[in-house]
Amino acid sequence: MTPVRSEQRYREAEAAMWAHHGMQPCERWVEADALGIRVRANEYGEGRPVVFIHGTPTAGGVFVPLVGQLSGVRAVVVDRPGCALSDPLDYAGMSPDRARDVIEIWMSRLVESLSDEPVDLVASSAGAFVALVLAVRRPDLVRSVALLGAPAVEGMNLPVWMRLATFAPVARAVARHDVNEGDLRRSFRSMGHGDLVAQGGVSQADLEWRYALSRDTDTYAHDMQMMRQAATWRGPRPGWVATTTEIESLTAPSLWVAGENDPFATPERIREWASHARGSTVTVMDGSGHQPWIDRPAAHARVLEDWWASIGASAA
Repeated sequence: MTPVRSEQRYREAEAAMWAHHGMQPCERWVEADALGIRVRANEYGEGRPVVFIHGTPTAGGVFVPLVGQLSGVRAVVVDRPGCALSDPLDYAGMSPDRARDVIEIWMSRLVESLSDEPVDLVASSAGAFVALVLAVRRPDLVRSVALLGAPAVEGMNLPVWMRLATFAPVARAVARHDVNEGDLRRSFRSMGHGDLVAQGGVSQADLEWRYALSRDTDTYAHDMQMMRQAATWRGPRPGWVATTTEIESLTAPSLWVAGENDPFATPERIREWASHARGSTVTVMDGSGHQPWIDRPAAHARVLEDWWASIGASAA
């Protein structure tokens, strides 16, 4: 049965989540004419622009608890193409080089629409690949890069549940299935977040947004298509994650936040990756998983703010 989607239901769940965290964002649309798509972002706050880029399969709303704890920034929370309400891309037959070209096109267009000055990037997982590609290809647009949790870099481990999603029947089943609380409990545990839901670490408003993302948008279908192109059951395909060469080419200062329990990479592996980047800083968040900010948003916000201050990026 084809799922019945509702943009209105999704918007209501998203707005309720932002409101729960004391915020009412402004919606921003950016035309990436060269790709024939529009990319959506939610913007909140005043100060220098900080662009948030999420992983897979999710959307920008995953950063809302963290944004609610930050001050002095204009947070621009992006929905990657195909996620939430952003227009999709067709990944069928796409090469790694073309994927990088596409990232440069839509991300450059987004950043240039925000500011005449370089911006700070905050990214997670597959979103970290996006951030690193932009920072290497367009260093004029990027002031700093903060990678939260294990980034999509050569040598990362792909957990079994993500490897299975590279099989077409599994991917189709995932795309058709409406996520429920039991699914989220298992997902959080598999990402190293233990009993976060059971302990009340995720609000009901945040849970309802995650349900709506699955039920009322095509995010899962689009990201599963990307996964089938970018990985096999063995792990990421060559070129579909950031390379050591790209990390060595990074000129912007970088913060690498490792979750102690992240199944995608150990803190030691993340330290090794970061050692290839000039001006890198590594912070380990004890007891945290692949999305370390969701365990302790306020503490994570202080880590970011202290690091920005240390590199001189906190000045308006």
